[in-house]
Amino acid sequence: MSEVDRNLASLDLGNSTCRMGFYDRGDIREEVSETTESFIDNPKKLINKLSTLPRSIAYCSVSPSAENALIKWNKRCQTELFNLNIHSCGDFPITYPETSEIGQDRIANSYAVHKTCQLPAIVIDVGTATTFDVVSEKDGYEGGVIAPGPQGFLDFLHQNTALLPKVSILTQPPSSPIGKKTSEAMLIGTHLGFAPMVMGILSRLVETIRQREQKVPSVILAGGAAHHLELPSCSHRPFLTLEGVALAFLEKNVTR
Repeated sequence: MSEVDRNLASLDLGNSTCRMGFYDRGDIREEVSETTESFIDNPKKLINKLSTLPRSIAYCSVSPSAENALIKWNKRCQTELFNLNIHSCGDFPITYPETSEIGQDRIANSYAVHKTCQLPAIVIDVGTATTFDVVSEKDGYEGGVIAPGPQGFLDFLHQNTALLPKVSILTQPPSSPIGKKTSEAMLIGTHLGFAPMVMGILSRLVETIRQREQKVPSVILAGGAAHHLELPSCSHRPFLTLEGVALAFLEKNVTR
């Protein structure tokens, strides 16, 4: 076996981006990504970015079209596929009443935290949406909060106004809080407004859990857009979703 275990790859099929990497002794290596639109058109484009074709792919999906493209590709390649969902998460407890509504990425995040972190915990995943998930030892996945991701604020302004342009959150905002053109003003509004929104939601969740559990919950920050946040006393795990699907796959194969 080489330095990186290339038998198992983790795949997160998101609304905007598909991310993939090899899982190796608790770490994600060779992380690669493509837009979801590109993956739907040709899954091979993303998978070929890896150094070799994995024997198994553990994945979660919030994009039915991307998942269908993966399954169609796999009929030709015969790689073992494992989908993490409410029925395949082993002994991980879920006390959320409407289990069919839980996104698979939220299950993956919560699964990883439940297996590897001090509990109770709050997972904040920043992507197309910003999700806050509460995980405890006994109750496992309890539920949480869903808010827009930073790009969502910009897209809302563009799509619901006649004159505001389309702006990418990846664009560097100006150092001054006074925008000198429309795109700058939109970026400033998003960058200055997003973090206080997150902190407001987080502080309410922390206080609720602290009163109930008599302890302060761990806070884990995940997701591709997490670099837009600077939160005090949190652990940054950008590959948490990929870790979660891999851990679930490994537990299933060890116990079966």
